[in-house]
Amino acid sequence: MNTKIAIHGAAGRMGRRLCALAHEGEAMTLVEAVDRANHPEMGQPFEGNVGLSAALSDVGDVVVDFSAAASTVPVIDHCVAHHMGLVIGTTGLGDSHQQAIDAAAKTIPVIQATNYSLVVNVMHDLIARAAKLFGPDYDLEILEAHHRYKKDAPSGTALSLARTLCEATDRSFEDNVKLTRAGDDAPRLPDDITVQTLRIGDHAGEHTVYFAAPGERLEIKHVSTSRDSYAIGALRAACWLHGKKPGRYTMRDVLGL
Repeated sequence: MNTKIAIHGAAGRMGRRLCALAHEGEAMTLVEAVDRANHPEMGQPFEGNVGLSAALSDVGDVVVDFSAAASTVPVIDHCVAHHMGLVIGTTGLGDSHQQAIDAAAKTIPVIQATNYSLVVNVMHDLIARAAKLFGPDYDLEILEAHHRYKKDAPSGTALSLARTLCEATDRSFEDNVKLTRAGDDAPRLPDDITVQTLRIGDHAGEHTVYFAAPGERLEIKHVSTSRDSYAIGALRAACWLHGKKPGRYTMRDVLGL
C-alpha cells in the first residue's frame, strides 16, 4: 500500500530530510511540502517537483508534522477535518496540546513520539529491562547532548528516557527526576535520576543512560550522526499509521515491542 505523505515544517532541518527521503521511498509518495507563508522558497520546487506551499490541503493520507508548538493545534484540526493520519514530531508541547491530541485520537489515528529513531525506541526497552534487573543498588543517570541551536532543554528524548526508568523502578518522575545538580551541598539521593544537558556545535544528538554501582557501570548510549535516523523512523511510522483505526499510537506499536 502506497502512502501519500504531506510534510508540515518542510523547510526546517528535519523537514528537508523528511521530504528528500519521502521522495526516494518505495512505499510512499511525497505529495505536499508545507511551511510558513513568508518563507523565501515559497512556491518554488522543493523535492520531486513538489513546490513549497503555505497551507495543508486534503491530498495526503498522513501528515508528518515537525514544525513549532504554535502550529500544532491548527495541524491537528486540519487532520481531523479531512480524516488524515498524523505523525507528531514537534517538541515542547504543553498540556493543552496533549488534550487536543487526545481529542483528535477519537477521530483519527495519531502517533506522537519525542524521538523517532528506531534505535532510541529499542533503547527504551533495553533500559527498562536493565533497571529491573539491577534493582535499587545501581545509580541511574542520563546525559544528553545536542547542537547549539536546540531551544528546549533537556531534550524530550532525555525526559522520556527518565520516564521509562521511573516506570521500570516504581519511582515518581515529579519527585525523583532532577534536572540540575549544583551547590556546596548537593549529594545524590538514592532514588535520584539526574538528567544533564550539553549544547555543543552541530551535534545531531546523543543520549547516554548510566547504571552504576561501586566497581562497575553499564552505559547504554545512542549516538546520532545524521538526522536521517529520525526521519526514517518518522516515515516508517507514517506508513504504518496509514489505514489504522482512530487512536493514540506509539513507536512501540510500530516496532511491535
